[in-house]
Amino acid sequence: MVEIIPQKPKISLPTWRWPLWVSVTLIFLSIAIFIFLKVYLSKVQADIVDINNQIKISAAKVNVSDENTVAHLSDSLNVFSSLVGNHSRFSDVLNTIGMLTHQKITFIKFDADRKTNLIQLKGIAQNYTTLAKQMVALRENANVKSVEVKGINFSTNGLEFELSVGVDPQLFIGKKY
Repeated sequence: MVEIIPQKPKISLPTWRWPLWVSVTLIFLSIAIFIFLKVYLSKVQADIVDINNQIKISAAKVNVSDENTVAHLSDSLNVFSSLVGNHSRFSDVLNTIGMLTHQKITFIKFDADRKTNLIQLKGIAQNYTTLAKQMVALRENANVKSVEVKGINFSTNGLEFELSVGVDPQLFIGKKY
């Protein structure tokens, strides 16, 4: 005789297996990324602390002679500012030369003689065109009476030149036109 016994049906959810594995994988991946970012953040914070310590060590290495030099320069600047305040008329000469200086010209020497109304300028230019533009700018100013080139030399810095500029005597005493 054959007996028939009823069996419980097996539940098979094949459509739920792959989303389950994907979600488990994403959870583990998220945890791994979180741990990586925490470790990276702690490393960056340690680097910041190290850099701050280096800054503090460098700041602590202040040399006494450097402090004295800065104090001396500060005193010199205070004396110079009082001298400039007392001789503001000469600042008109400096302002005029400053306004007329071409942007690619550097003056390295400045001598002014009020008795002869001459200003001696020694400078460095990039090329002849820049020097020509500088001379034109000086000649077109109403306070400049004459411009004379004393010498032109080639150097490693560029084109060195000397100019003798005759100016109006009124420029030295500050009377406005």
